[in-house]
Amino acid sequence: MADKDTLMKEFVDTEAAKTEDAVKDLERIEEEVMAEATMSTEFDDALGNEQAAAEAAETAFEFDQAKIGTAGIGEAL
Repeated sequence: MADKDTLMKEFVDTEAAKTEDAVKDLERIEEEVMAEATMSTEFDDALGNEQAAAEAAETAFEFDQAKIGTAGIGEAL
C-alpha cells in the first residue's frame, strides 16, 4: 500500500494537471470568442450597423481583458 505522502503527491499532481487542462480550454474558448467577435465587428461595420459593431467590439475587448486574467492563472501554476 502506498504511503500517505505518495498518495498526497499523486493527488496534487493529478489536480495540477486538471487545472492546466482547464486553463488551456479557457484560453482556447477566449480565442474563439475573440475571433468571432472580431469577425462580427468587421461584418457589422461593413453593413453599417454601428450598434452591433460596437457591441461585438466590446465583447472582443472584454475577452481580451479576460485573457490577461487567465494568463495570470496559468503563470501561478
